[in-house]
Order: sequence, then C-alpha cells, then structure tokens
Amino acid sequence: MKVFNLVARSASILAISLPSVLASPVIARDTLEYEYVIVGSGAGGGPLACRLAMAGHKTLLIEAGNDQNGNVNISVPGYQAVVTNDPKLRWDMFVNHYQDQSRAMRDPKFSYEVAPYQYHVGPNPPSGAKPLGILYPRAGTLGGCVTHNALILITPHASDWDGIASITGDNSWAATNMNQYLDKVYEWLPVEPTDPTILLTDLKLTQHLASGAAVMGVGPDPVSAVTGLANTLLNDPNSRLNPARDSSEGFFQIPLIMKSGTRTAVRDFIADTVQKGYPLTVRENCHVTKINFDNSTTPKATGVNFLDGNSLYRASPLSGGDGTAGSATATKEVIISGGAFNTVQLLKLSGIGPEAELNSFNIPVISNLPGVGLNMQDRYEIPVNVKHGADFSVLNGCTFDNKPQDACLTKWQNNPYILAARGAYATNGLAGAMVQRSNYASTTDIDLFIFGGPVDFTGYFPDWNDAAVADHKHFSWYTLKAHTRNRAGTVQLRSTDPLDTPIINFNYFDTGTTAGGADQLDLDAMIQAVNQSREALRRYADYDILGGDAFVEEEPGPSVQSDEDIGQYIKDRAWGHHASCTAAIGAGDDPNAVLDSQFRVRGVQNLRVVDASVFPRIPGVFIQAPIFMVSEKAADVILNG
Repeated sequence: MKVFNLVARSASILAISLPSVLASPVIARDTLEYEYVIVGSGAGGGPLACRLAMAGHKTLLIEAGNDQNGNVNISVPGYQAVVTNDPKLRWDMFVNHYQDQSRAMRDPKFSYEVAPYQYHVGPNPPSGAKPLGILYPRAGTLGGCVTHNALILITPHASDWDGIASITGDNSWAATNMNQYLDKVYEWLPVEPTDPTILLTDLKLTQHLASGAAVMGVGPDPVSAVTGLANTLLNDPNSRLNPARDSSEGFFQIPLIMKSGTRTAVRDFIADTVQKGYPLTVRENCHVTKINFDNSTTPKATGVNFLDGNSLYRASPLSGGDGTAGSATATKEVIISGGAFNTVQLLKLSGIGPEAELNSFNIPVISNLPGVGLNMQDRYEIPVNVKHGADFSVLNGCTFDNKPQDACLTKWQNNPYILAARGAYATNGLAGAMVQRSNYASTTDIDLFIFGGPVDFTGYFPDWNDAAVADHKHFSWYTLKAHTRNRAGTVQLRSTDPLDTPIINFNYFDTGTTAGGADQLDLDAMIQAVNQSREALRRYADYDILGGDAFVEEEPGPSVQSDEDIGQYIKDRAWGHHASCTAAIGAGDDPNAVLDSQFRVRGVQNLRVVDASVFPRIPGVFIQAPIFMVSEKAADVILNG
C-alpha cells in the first residue's frame, strides 16, 4: 500500500523568503471600485489585466492564491515536477476518466483519500478509503497554472483560428489576423529551447535522441539520425516562415517559456506592470464566490463577492479557513478567467448555466445557458518507459528537492546559461520530440508529439513528482495526441459551497464521443504512437557507438504487444492536462454556445470569459500559447471594439 501525507512533506519543499514585488496597496473594502474586475491571474486573465491597466484603465486582478516570488520551485525549469507538488501553490483536483468506477479503478494512478489530504494510490485500498479518481494538478498562485506547468510553448495551427472564424462568421478570428496577437505575446514572453550542448554531457541520452531522430530522418542509419538531428538545429516547430509548418513532420527541439534557463512568464508580466505604476491592483488570497448582477433590465454584471483568506479552496492541502467576506464593483466589466473547471463553477454559482442543474441547487437563474460545463475536451497522453542498469550522467547530483545536497541546483544558481553550464535544471527534462501526422488525423495538421527525456513519467497521482525522479535510470518516450475528437466531458456543481471542488467527468474514449468512430480514431492514433516509440527504442542499439547501456521496457511492458492489448493499456492509463472548451464561443443559433465571438456571455451584459474555456474545439498541441493569444485578442476587443 502507498500512503502519502502531502502536507507533512511540505517541510522538504523549501522556499526562499523574499518580499513580494507586487506593491499595489490593498485599499479599504468599501472603496473597492474599479473599471474592470478580472477573476484569475493565469494565461487568460493575467495578460489581459496587464493590457487593460497599461491602457490606463483602473483594473482589479483577483487571485485565489498568492505570489510565490522567491520560491525557487517556480523558477527552476528542472523543478517542473516538484513545483506541482508544492503545497504553497498546489490545487489537487480529482477527476473521473470514466464514470464507471470499476473501470476507472483499472488505472494504477486511481487515488483514494484515507484521511484529510492523505492518499492511497492504486489497488487494494484500506478499509473505509474514499474513492477520489485521478489527480489533475492545478495551481492557486499568481500566474495560475503557467507558474507550475511544463513550460512548453507550441503555437496553434491555422485551422484552430480559422475554425472559430467559420463557426462565428467573425473574420477577426482568421489565422492571418491572429498572428498579430502572437506578436503581442512575444513582447513580454521570452521563449528559448534547451541548450543543445547539454547533450554532450550524456552520450546515453544522446543515443536515445539519435534513435528518435533516426525514426523521423531520411536515409539509412546513421544518415537518418544525422538528418533527423539536423532538423532540430535548422527548424523551429513554431516557425512562421514555413508555409507548411502545421503539417511539417520531423524531430524538433522544444520551445520553453524561459529566459537564460529560468522560468519567466505571466507572473513576471503582472509584477512588471505593477512596478511600472500602471493602475493595476492585484488582490491575492482572495477567492471569488459569486458574480453580482443588476437585474432591473437585462442582467448586467456589476462586480463580485469574495472571501479573503489564505488557501481557502478545498483543493489546496493547506485549506481549512472560512475567510472574510467582501466585494468589489466593476463600472465597466467583469471578466472571468478561472480556467475550464473554476470558470464553470463560478458561472453556475452565479446563476448562469443549465436551468435544470441550477434549479436542483435552488440557484436563481440569471441566464439559462445549457452549454456551461459541457463540451469539455483534453488531450490523451501515454508513455513508453524503459529502465537502464546505469544512471543518466546528466542527472548526477540532481535530487530535485532543493536540499543542501542538491548539487544540480547549486550549478543552476551559480553559472551562466552557456555551453550547458547551468546543467540539467535549465531544461524541463524533455530534450526533443518526434512530431508526426498520424494515419488517423482528421486534417493535414500534425497530431502526435512524442517527447523523449530521462524521466519515469506515467501521469499524475499524489507524489508523482517523487516517483518520476526516484532514480536516474529511466527514459520515457511519451505521446501527446493533438486535435482529439472527444467532446463529451462535463463540469458539474458538487454543492453550492464555492469552496467545494466541482464534479469533473471526462468520459474517455468509448464512453464519450463515438459518432463516426471518433473514439477509435483517437485510440488508433495513440496505438500508432506507442509503436513508433518502440521503434525508436529498437533503433537505440543501432547507435551503440555512443556507449549507452541496455534497458528493459516497464511500460506498457513486454506482455503488451498486440494493437488490441496496446489499445486496452491506453484506455486504462491515458491522462491529460489541457482541460478546455467548457464555456465555448459559438454561433448565434447554437443553443450550447456560451459566448459570442467577442467573449461576451450570452443573455447578460458586461460579463466576459477569457481563458481555456472559450474554445469550441481544443486547439493545437499545447494549450498555453492559444490562451495567451486569446488574452491579447480579448484586450484588443475590449479596448478597440
């Protein structure tokens, strides 16, 4: 039995105590009046708040968590796993991949609560353990989930934007027009690849990447590896000079949101905006509980109610307080940017959502929008993991825990970002990716990213960060499936208590969207990716001149060979972490559309949503770049019409 006390372990995840850079004064509660009130400081709300304030508008940005400035966990790219387990900013959401719990429990990541914030993972739970589901890490902190994510920035495909333009008839969403918002993102967001010279410190890692490059290269071995690796140096997966970029296959480096090997993103943009004196007030440790409306005519959003207090939301392992009630007024607009789960929860608690569900909780209906909490989409991800007999030398001295013996942290702190001097911590651990269009893709866009790195990553569960780096002998090729077809996920209220987490059902594969064989097409693409990962592992031996030692496959394992068995393995163990599309933009005659093309919530005035919820279809490969662009577009819409 595995039992994890995630609060007691917090003492081992240390932080450097430095004062917050956010200097905006907290003014008296009875004078909290602003032009714009934005709820949520992540990829959607953070940049938008900065742009509105930079245009001179008095803006309040409300964040349920706090600023973790000085916490080394949010700065070190190599701590991507550690930071998701940091109790000072972590929100543990547990979700259902399948509503049939007996089927869901086939996943060894299935978790149970044995005591408050203590968990059992896997089969044979102790008597009385409460089934929770699969961990879905979120972040309650300034900058939202961008502050704890994997740093990967892959820009969307043209079809993602052109699809919204086609649905809505609003040509401002056309890909040719959306490029200007990517330019705006790059004004504040630094992006760079892993320093490629780090591979020179570990020829075994180089051997794995050479084998992956060979799969995507041209010609016989070793020419295939040479041509494949050349692509990583010559081509950018986010290139805007390549007209065929969206369909370009190959072996690529991975663009990361960092500067000189340090995570730098939304939190820093917010801090910089405040420090420069723009009229942006950031209210931390403030959990919004309700949107307020003037119902004298068409309901008009006028502000929000909130609770002040640290770690109030029950997804936080530090929660337990009740908070102090307060409110803020918006003279122009309220904008909700809480993400695919929490935006839906707040809208429904405020009377916006499916009438039947609201009535079941005795919530007065402000706007009957049946699409709120429907249409939820995500990626599917799955690994092929092997274990070597010897360690990867690039990880020598890396303890991933910020303790005095963490030699890799000392190296990262004391060296410049040149010629691999900052070491393994100056990357998120994923050194390259096989990028491919599967045989089952619905368009000409690539739909498989198969990442390789020296990590034992099998998905999310309590203390997954420790398991992923428990030794330095593992290597993973793991697949992320873009443009998944499943639109059957839902977010529903658990109660009327705003500090409760909602009920989240993803309805995977055959329990979700099946029309036209959608579930099988996604599954077949994933099976193809597993087989391709294994092909890269088979070709590892072709480059044994580099001296790498042998390995044994652990996941899926030698017993999982047929496509049928691989498919069952994927159904049982796949996961995702790009939840989106739960308050979707849509056509005027679409009864399930929640927003119009300008992010406005239907049936009310002065209320918009700007976050991962807004997409009709999950975009591209990674979710953060599209949300950044949406945030910049929303600012333009609000400021310029």
